[in-house]
Amino acid sequence: MEDLRGKVVMVTGAARGMGKCTAMNFAREGSRVVITDLDEKELDKTASEMRDAGYDVHPYIQDVSDRAACFELVKRIESEVGPIDVLVNNAAIALNESVLETSEEHFRRITDVNYFGQIWMMQAVVPGMLRRKSGHVVNMCSIAGKVAVPLMAAYCATKHALIAVTDSIRMELRGSGVNFTIVNPGYIATGMFEGTKPPIITRWVEPQKVSDALLVAVKKNQAEIFEPAFVTRLTAFLRGLGLPKLMDFSFKTMGVFKTFEGMKKDRGRPF
Repeated sequence: MEDLRGKVVMVTGAARGMGKCTAMNFAREGSRVVITDLDEKELDKTASEMRDAGYDVHPYIQDVSDRAACFELVKRIESEVGPIDVLVNNAAIALNESVLETSEEHFRRITDVNYFGQIWMMQAVVPGMLRRKSGHVVNMCSIAGKVAVPLMAAYCATKHALIAVTDSIRMELRGSGVNFTIVNPGYIATGMFEGTKPPIITRWVEPQKVSDALLVAVKKNQAEIFEPAFVTRLTAFLRGLGLPKLMDFSFKTMGVFKTFEGMKKDRGRPF
């Protein structure tokens, strides 16, 4: 989808961070951008900033974990803005807790948002794309969907599952005109992981860099991207060897085991 001018692009979780950068990128391409989030104050702030820059933006409050609400919102957007050409499933939450200490409430909430939320949006949006024989879905996954880390089991599990479901639907709909992209970032400096310490072989990645790669992926119809490319691909390769004890040794040596110990626990926003 080289020419994005006039295309309707929907970005979930777009009030700040990665979602905001992505929305701005598509707006610069001349797209009509729909941004959604639960945080009304920040969403309105982002929408105002985009309007001031002369962009065509349409903000909507959304909880992606509510399946019925997702379907209703998509109908409203397609009525008020137009058929959705590109869907960027970005909304997500994170928490750092051990497996044995994570409550049922937290496990279910993070699964409802990070995993089911993206499925509900695909079920609501993709049928219309199929009828038009054109469309692109971007699912924001993570290197955490390739390799799990201590204290982030719930988050990692949702990203593993999301990669699997994206692979499945891409194969199911091959040749339909609807394309899919998996985005696997490393440690993104968005504030979601505030307090964490990246291991010695990597660094914080600015969300703008990931968003730029995402935009290129849509234009070139890339099925999967990694950012930063070398480190994240290497990490996925190590796990793919099927030698978990070797991976454990490597992670301990590099400091991965302690990475998320200092992650800020902000109960007000994630839950």
